Amino acid sequence: MLLSNTLWESNYELALLSLKSKFVQGLKTGNLPKNIFQEYVAQDYFFLESFSRAYGLAVSKSKDKNSIKVLSQLLVGVSEELILHETYAKEWDIDLTNNYIKPATKNYTAFLDEVSKKQNAVEIMFAMTPCMRLYSWIGKSLSNNVLNNPYKEWIITYSDKTFDNLAKSLENLIDSSKEEYDCNKANYLYKRAMELELEFFNAYSNY
Repeated sequence: MLLSNTLWESNYELALLSLKSKFVQGLKTGNLPKNIFQEYVAQDYFFLESFSRAYGLAVSKSKDKNSIKVLSQLLVGVSEELILHETYAKEWDIDLTNNYIKPATKNYTAFLDEVSKKQNAVEIMFAMTPCMRLYSWIGKSLSNNVLNNPYKEWIITYSDKTFDNLAKSLENLIDSSKEEYDCNKANYLYKRAMELELEFFNAYSNY
């Protein structure tokens, strides 16, 4: 089995917990309170900024042209996601200029920043891939009957094949990497990212 599949399946229970979180289920039904979604989008903006920095450091540490090319394309994808969030901010009346980072966001971004500064390129990818795969999987899990859902734009974005292809391109880099890594460390980084993603969703499930 490919490494990316092994890591995903080893942490599938954490993915299910994220899917079952009150926040994600609120997106599915459309019953998530507007103020909770506003707060989530504002905090997710901090995370995307951290994600873009991690991609940049992964590019700088990559030792082959294909990784540099793919990671650079993924960095562009995050830039487009930041623009999407700015669009959300206008549509949902979210003030990103008066925004401060909250604990669940800080825990995740601090983990990502530390990994991206101290580890090699493939290890950075172990910490980044879970978010991409999880959001694609959740998006597809919520994609039925979204016509009258106020959060349909969010669901459509992450259930789209374009986003799935971004996740796959990162997984392909992991599977084809020739960099040395420790399997236990790979699972630790992947699992920790999944745990932090769950904490992030749970932070917006108290309503």
